[in-house]
Amino acid sequence: MAPVLVVVVAGGIAYAHEVRHERWRERLVSTLPGEVADDPALVAFARSEAGPVYAKHCAACHGADMRGNQEIGAPNLADNIWLYGDGGVFEIERTILYGIRTGNSKSRSVTDMPAFGQRGVLSDADIHSVVQYLLKLNGRPYQVEAANEGRRIYTGNANCGDCHAGDARGDTYYGAPNLTANVWNSGGSPDDLYKAIYFGQHQTMQAWFGTLSLFEIRALAVDLYAVSHEPAASARTTLASRSAP
Repeated sequence: MAPVLVVVVAGGIAYAHEVRHERWRERLVSTLPGEVADDPALVAFARSEAGPVYAKHCAACHGADMRGNQEIGAPNLADNIWLYGDGGVFEIERTILYGIRTGNSKSRSVTDMPAFGQRGVLSDADIHSVVQYLLKLNGRPYQVEAANEGRRIYTGNANCGDCHAGDARGDTYYGAPNLTANVWNSGGSPDDLYKAIYFGQHQTMQAWFGTLSLFEIRALAVDLYAVSHEPAASARTTLASRSAP
């Protein structure tokens, strides 16, 4: 009888654990996105569940450490700078659900960055000048005359401010990055910046709705929100933008 009793007790414990686990799942999905972060226990549960999901589906592009991959333009998810929205759970979840430039009506696809060089909008000298202007905005060494010309091009025939704003601080509705934060998804060297302007930016991200469950997507969104609000993320962002105007 003893072995049978052990099996029965173990089965009962496992069942009780699964029931509690399922209740936590239901609670995570049913809680409003803006309220999840106010519940430390719920955040901890979400993060424990998100780890394996991220490793299986997200790390290939964004890296195991969440710091992105500049070769493919995959952004760093470990800082608190976001292309789209305010970095809240709701906005992160929407991006995961519907992706970027997927063709879905709810996808992040309001605009795209054109290839200013390939299309002949800007000359080689024009692009060089704009790059110098960007270096100036970020407190990096730059060529004065070229930067002054770059500012004129930025606000003039290139019309960069239409997406990135007149002060170059970007627009999270469009997904236009802040050009003064010295954070670059595709690399921030002068050569990288030149290529980004010449060839444009056309990164995409698949819509995970239908591939991942709503629970998995919510867990990922909460995990990314938590990572971006850790003290280390704030410190990295402060350091990156310290020299910005």
